[in-house]
Amino acid sequence: MLSHSALSLSPKPSAAALWVDQFGAGLSLACAAHCMATPLLLSLLPFVGLGFLADESVETLLLGTSLVLAVGSLCWGFGIHHQRRTLLLLGAATLLIVAGRLSPEEAAEVVCVVLGAVLLAGGHLLNRHLCKTCLQCQAAD
Repeated sequence: MLSHSALSLSPKPSAAALWVDQFGAGLSLACAAHCMATPLLLSLLPFVGLGFLADESVETLLLGTSLVLAVGSLCWGFGIHHQRRTLLLLGAATLLIVAGRLSPEEAAEVVCVVLGAVLLAGGHLLNRHLCKTCLQCQAAD
């Protein structure tokens, strides 16, 4: 009978794959910081030339890019490590972000989107940890 690793046709992680998790975690945390800071700094940003940061399109770009990176990276990581925790974090984060964006209450939107972005960052960090401690991933280096 073939072992689980013999049946796995998942690609081995590369330095680029680990970088995606690092970048994705940073981008998710930047998104969370943006969501928290924008309501507080809304009146100050135009005076320092950063009024564009309060624009809805910046938030949409940050959230969209964070979600795309997370889906790619965490699904790839699941294919290698088979740890459902990463997919649970991705699912919970996506639900929170969508719920926040659909919420008519600004305070609820900020709380949900920030929590979702933090969960995305946590998923990336967990995926990176799994890669750093995985024998299959270590063999690829």
